[in-house]
Amino acid sequence: MNEIPTRADEDFFCKLKILVVEDSVEMQRLLVALLESMGIVHIAVARDGEKGLAAFAARRPDIIITDGAMVPMDGYEMTRRIRAVEAGGNANPDVPILMISGHAGRENVTHARDQGVTDYLTKPLSADTLYEAIVAAVSKPVHFLDKPGYRGPSPKRSLDARRS
Repeated sequence: MNEIPTRADEDFFCKLKILVVEDSVEMQRLLVALLESMGIVHIAVARDGEKGLAAFAARRPDIIITDGAMVPMDGYEMTRRIRAVEAGGNANPDVPILMISGHAGRENVTHARDQGVTDYLTKPLSADTLYEAIVAAVSKPVHFLDKPGYRGPSPKRSLDARRS
């Protein structure tokens, strides 16, 4: 990271609850190590979208970091289902969702945006890119639309893949 975090930053990061939804054990380990290096201690891991939905309801994370391509449920479907959860439940359907994918094509980014993804990060992922995306997710809230068939960030907003 370019700057040394202040004590306030450390206090903030240690309170964040992060849910990592990733089917690759190696990528899970990398993400957890990167998050821990930021001072994040509340990290839950799920290996696919179905388990991610269960962890979302049980853990009520502040941020979700998910892979796009997983089976039996991918990160796109999990995001759509999270955004469809009724507000007022135990978990926050407006939670920032950061998608990490090796697919950086415009069609993948657009599909992610249309499902309600907050930010789209490409693999390989650097610590700086992840840090910047987390800071942006908590400090620059995205306006949400709630209309029949869709809840989430405006599908008309511009979303570009963050590249490391």
